[in-house]
Amino acid sequence: MLEAAGYVILGLVLVMVPGFLLSVVLYPKRGDLDFWSRLGASLGLGAIIAAFVGYVVSFPGLSVLSLGSFTMATLMACIFLAILAFLRGGSDVFSWYKDKILKTRARKSEQEQQVKLPEGCAAS
Repeated sequence: MLEAAGYVILGLVLVMVPGFLLSVVLYPKRGDLDFWSRLGASLGLGAIIAAFVGYVVSFPGLSVLSLGSFTMATLMACIFLAILAFLRGGSDVFSWYKDKILKTRARKSEQEQQVKLPEGCAAS
């Protein structure tokens, strides 16, 4: 069961990461797409990239289509797309998402600290 969950998580990563990078290449400004639009575009574009990578890897003479060869080919596509996204000015999108994730983590840790305080103590 745990092995199946690992394959599901790996599959989502192999679809979402290249799709997100291609969405940043196509829409490099932060205001071009909101979070949900970028998430949907990442899923659709990632499925297209996964199909294309699977098609290219399965050419006769290149290699046998396996999880390892597919993962390596997808990693190479991600590196290429990340370089393109950076050259197109997509670093603004990356930094915005990084800031949102870090703020969410900081907010959660503050809430956890407030919950741990005894009732008679006030937060300073």
